[in-house]
Amino acid sequence: MFVAIDDTDSQDRMCTTYLIYKIISENRYDVIGEPALVRLNPNIGYKTRGNGALNIELGRGKGKKTVIGKVSGGYLYSYDEIAEEPDRNELMDYISSIVDEFYVRDNDKTNPGIVISQNKFHEDLYSIALQEDISLQFMENYLNGRAMYRKFKTGHGIIGSAASLAWPGLRYTYELLDYRYPHYTSIEHDEKMEISKVPEKYNSTFNNIDLQNKYPAIFPTPKTPVILGIRGVARNDLMDIYEEIKNYHNIDDEGYIIYKTNQGTDDHIIHEPDYLSDMGSYAITGVISGQPYTIEGGHSFATLNYKNRDIKLAAFEPTKEFRKILLALVPGDIVTAYGSYMSGTVKLEKLRIIKKAPFYEKENPVCPVCNIKTKSKGAMDFRCPSCHRRYKNPVYIEINRQINEGFYEVPVIARRHLSMPVKLSDYFYGSGNHSGAI
Repeated sequence: MFVAIDDTDSQDRMCTTYLIYKIISENRYDVIGEPALVRLNPNIGYKTRGNGALNIELGRGKGKKTVIGKVSGGYLYSYDEIAEEPDRNELMDYISSIVDEFYVRDNDKTNPGIVISQNKFHEDLYSIALQEDISLQFMENYLNGRAMYRKFKTGHGIIGSAASLAWPGLRYTYELLDYRYPHYTSIEHDEKMEISKVPEKYNSTFNNIDLQNKYPAIFPTPKTPVILGIRGVARNDLMDIYEEIKNYHNIDDEGYIIYKTNQGTDDHIIHEPDYLSDMGSYAITGVISGQPYTIEGGHSFATLNYKNRDIKLAAFEPTKEFRKILLALVPGDIVTAYGSYMSGTVKLEKLRIIKKAPFYEKENPVCPVCNIKTKSKGAMDFRCPSCHRRYKNPVYIEINRQINEGFYEVPVIARRHLSMPVKLSDYFYGSGNHSGAI
């Protein structure tokens, strides 16, 4: 029986993943397959931190056992097959008791929802949840006759819960989340930076530290039960990293769970659509049609002509050094822009420079008699300072631009959960997608 939970945390407290840890660690049911952490549309206004929902299959298992975590030093396992389904009503009451115990009550935006279903849903629902803002009424209509659900307060969480059960999992990564309830605050920033360097020794990891901006990305807000989260594509590497961190940095934790997740997959990106819809996320290829610029506040912009329509590209101040890439573009560059779309603007997550345009600077001509550069005396009037000969036309010199063709991405400090890091492009798609340098 599949169980999905969403919307139990707030911007600064709790984490819905911890409820899955409690369910698994209490061992009332066997876990079938891998617990899933599914990120949904990053552009909707109604969300807590990462707009992620959780699902897990529970029952009595059989077959091969796989390590999915630890609790109090002992391993937690899942089975690859289900032998017996649990009673749906008993399961709902049990899951509801966990949600009722741990969800954040004093917050208007925290409205948990539970969905229980014997089957997963069609992947079309997942696709919609990545691009649109689904209404509660739509989801209730969808679930009626398909699944059992329970709402707390408005129950808005049933939207994410149901959508997570429609994730097909064709592309996936893993995240190991380590816990201490209610929160763990004994690690100083410098030590967090040192701990965050540990995953960087493994090629299979991603988005764990931002050295340039001194951001230890594996550490969330200290008011959540999550001590740290390590992201990668190899489960065994994550377990090795955990053991190294725990042993050498004396982490006093309850235990951890490894989640299969859509993080870092670009599942939210639709490629080269004919129509761009607000709150959707796209990859669009076109020609830079205006000189990039920066406004007050440090936000940088350029204009892309896409299918005969001008689209504004934005690199906002939180993207830090990535803004230099946007500002280095010139009219005529052919690029692919990746990001979310709203009101004619793409908020950039990545940029691929496909073809650089030649760039010329105008200079005063050199007097061929004296071999001296002339001086401008007005429009179309250049004079040699030695022999005083006049020349009418400037010369144009091609400049060697200090930017390469290739992929560029926002730094880890500004990176969205769903956005595929450039280092994973070979993993998912094969070689040939390498970033340039500036």
